Amino acid sequence: MLGIALVTVALAFALEVHPNQRVALRGLPQYPLPPSCFSRTYLGVDCPGCGLTRSFILLAQGDLRASVARHRLGWLLALAVLLQVPYRIAKLCRPHAEAIPRHWTRAFTWLLLILLAANWVMRGFSILG
Repeated sequence: MLGIALVTVALAFALEVHPNQRVALRGLPQYPLPPSCFSRTYLGVDCPGCGLTRSFILLAQGDLRASVARHRLGWLLALAVLLQVPYRIAKLCRPHAEAIPRHWTRAFTWLLLILLAANWVMRGFSILG
């Protein structure tokens, strides 16, 4: 999990969002990455996480307004990813110690899932209306 968090943070700084909303490595706009959302690509339906990649990238560039426009919860999930780094390092240093009580991590996980689902439903209603 530490590796995933570190790679996610590094990629957020290494990528950029172009005006056509495609994502590419900085300095290589002519080679955009392929779309990463199976649901949007093959079913034509946004998933609860649609826009998070672009939101993370825009947040890494310091553009909070554009980040929130791509995904309302991008900042919160980016914070959760960033907090994984010290949490996982602490767990590696003291594997048997409980850095954060298990019920708190479960509650936070459920909160994030509920917020993602609620955001997805709200986005669906705003598209319809």
